[in-house]
Amino acid sequence: MATREELYTKFGIAAEAGQLFETELGTLLLCPRGLEYGWHLLPNGEKARAVLDEIDRSTLRRLANSFKGAIRIDDDLADRFSFAQRARNRLNYGFYEKHNFKIQTDEGRQAMIADLEAIQEGLFQTWQFASAMTSQISEIILHDAVLSP
Repeated sequence: MATREELYTKFGIAAEAGQLFETELGTLLLCPRGLEYGWHLLPNGEKARAVLDEIDRSTLRRLANSFKGAIRIDDDLADRFSFAQRARNRLNYGFYEKHNFKIQTDEGRQAMIADLEAIQEGLFQTWQFASAMTSQISEIILHDAVLSP
């Protein structure tokens, strides 16, 4: 039997995965801007903060669209990010509405938890993929900084 507490806990875990993905996507957007402006060679905290604030004010959809414009991505990656965006939006903007009165029964709560597990797993996998991309870009930036005079 699934309790409300278990349901709310699973919702929080899924929401965390969504926030991790969104934060990683913002970091991925900051990387090419940093390269463009040469911040890895000559740091400029003020301009970097302005760019980061702009990224932080963006919606996930705008971040995803900006990402597509900043970095070439294949269809598989675009599909992953699109899935994550939809999953995160479904979680944050209608999960309880969609499930409506299911929360009132054990079976309903179990169905809600199963849905949350699928959302969380998809978001977590996409976050890990984006995190690996950030790590690769960071290595390139550090390598470039070491080679530059």
